[in-house]
Amino acid sequence: MYNVLSFSALSVAVKLLVGFLLTKLFAYFLGPSGLATLGNLKNVTQLLSSYGSMGMQSGIIRFSSEFKLHKHKITELLGTLNIIFTISSLVGGFFVYFFSDELAQTIFQDRSLNFIFKITAVLLPMHGFHLMYYALLQGFGNYKRVVGQDILMNLLKITLAAFMILNYGLTGALLTIVTLPGIYFFLSVFNVSKSLNVFKVNWSTSVAKNLGLYSLMSLFSSIAIPLIYILIRNRITLTLGPENAGYWEAVNQFSFFYFMALQSVIMMYVLPRISANSNISFFRRQIKEYFVKLMPGFIVFLLLLFLFRDSIIWLLLTANFNAVSDLMMWQLLGDVFRASSLILLAYVHARRLIKHYIMVDLVFSISMLLFSYLFIEFFGLIGAVQAHFVSYFLYFSINVFLLRKPLFLSANE
Repeated sequence: MYNVLSFSALSVAVKLLVGFLLTKLFAYFLGPSGLATLGNLKNVTQLLSSYGSMGMQSGIIRFSSEFKLHKHKITELLGTLNIIFTISSLVGGFFVYFFSDELAQTIFQDRSLNFIFKITAVLLPMHGFHLMYYALLQGFGNYKRVVGQDILMNLLKITLAAFMILNYGLTGALLTIVTLPGIYFFLSVFNVSKSLNVFKVNWSTSVAKNLGLYSLMSLFSSIAIPLIYILIRNRITLTLGPENAGYWEAVNQFSFFYFMALQSVIMMYVLPRISANSNISFFRRQIKEYFVKLMPGFIVFLLLLFLFRDSIIWLLLTANFNAVSDLMMWQLLGDVFRASSLILLAYVHARRLIKHYIMVDLVFSISMLLFSYLFIEFFGLIGAVQAHFVSYFLYFSINVFLLRKPLFLSANE
């Protein structure tokens, strides 16, 4: 694991630097209310990209990892994916285009911004195919190519965002978010085409069926979680004002930075290895390695972040975001349980535990929404991050309970 961490250290450093610069740009030029608006659009693009990829990314990583030495199976996988993604993204694109007015009113409370969703609709197929090809690269275990593309995507992101924000303000920031997937698409096609004929089209019912199981697992949470965050953000805006919604978005930005690093380790290293090896003892070794080597350092990092939060808020954001300091403790506590759940989630994906995945994510989604609404009503803005803590504590606890056999029991038990 340390080898992968050291290999991808440059990529993570670039991600963090770009994330820092973007957040600073957003905070300085757009303020808390602008940050909240961007948060809503980011959640919408997450939802649409999940639909465009049909929630199959984990399945693609698993099967490309298993089939990478079998050219016929890889060709079958890619050909089937091309058909599925073409149909799903075109249907989704038509829907977004024709309901762009309604989406603009719901997300921005401004129908004049409907052109944002029309652009999104046109680029949605490219976004879906980018995610699919990028997942193939991850599954092949070609870390150099994955890391190289990741670095280039981040450099393109900061370059385009800086130009658009400085020249067009909030509209420029919104346009950056929705147009970047089109650029990423060409990078992914270029990288995958070095190993495969990316435009191969054929159909395998067995491949489609197996991928469909992953789609059932992922689509619910991939659509529900962004939608829930939009509802919570809109609730804060209506009850406490757009400034407070911006503060809540800002504290979530902190989580976004370090979870990029953790999730890259899971996607590039842990998930392919667990997928390729079904031995329970191997999974337990991965669990031990994760909690012994990664989690202590992560917790120390969160502690330092909390102790120096005021200086970091000033550095990362602006003085207008000082209220974020009061939200940090509950957010960071929740992130400990969120990070602890990632390795468990990798096992669930690798073994296609569909009922487990949907049930746990359903409980998490309902608890996050209900606790947020309830706590905001009684405690104000801090209630939103308290709901974050409670929901992820429940999420981790339920996962541990349901996975108690592979985690703790011997084979004959």
